Amino acid sequence: MDFKEFIEIDREKRSTEKFEGNFLDYLQILKNNPDIPKLGHQRLYEMILSKGVEDLKPDENPRIRKIYGNQVIRKYGFFKNDFYGIDKVIMKIASYLKSAAMKGEEARQVLYLVGPVGAGKSSIVESLKKALEECEEIYALKGCPMHEEPLHLIPKHLRSKFEDMLSIKIEGDLCPVCKYKLLHELDGKYEDFPVERVGFSIRSRKGIGVVPPVDPNNQDTS
Repeated sequence: MDFKEFIEIDREKRSTEKFEGNFLDYLQILKNNPDIPKLGHQRLYEMILSKGVEDLKPDENPRIRKIYGNQVIRKYGFFKNDFYGIDKVIMKIASYLKSAAMKGEEARQVLYLVGPVGAGKSSIVESLKKALEECEEIYALKGCPMHEEPLHLIPKHLRSKFEDMLSIKIEGDLCPVCKYKLLHELDGKYEDFPVERVGFSIRSRKGIGVVPPVDPNNQDTS
């Protein structure tokens, strides 16, 4: 394959994946695939699982028994080439994401990494950010500064009916910017609100926020 062919194939692929329509078009897409509107925890957890998981049992692996005792260790393929010796920590993070993805108590909590300098906190966060960038693009309200879920447009009194029709769960409310646009530019016709596909990006601050440390000698606030 030459360079020109490679570039053209990539351009064609991106053009076919690109979507821009209105809310009615989005509802039709959801009707065919109700798994699209995932919350962040579920999206990230499924991305990690997609790289494979291996259970290391101590009764089958003397080395695991020697290091971890009788505890079964889960090795996640997404982390295996970057982290060594912190399998229990990664298991705790994966457990948090799994419970949050199932909308348990963790879904309303913040994951906070605590440890000494050089323990790998920042590296783990960088890996999670990388995982988000590799996630599938999401559908969002066009022009929304939060790139929010289009289902937020549905009025509260109709949400239960839409949930039954689409077999989904609707959570969240419109941001002030989109609410103003809906009332003053679209005359309340939320079915005409434009929808687009957007990806996650660290550089563009899409779905991933980064807070630089106040003191360059102290990385804790990052």
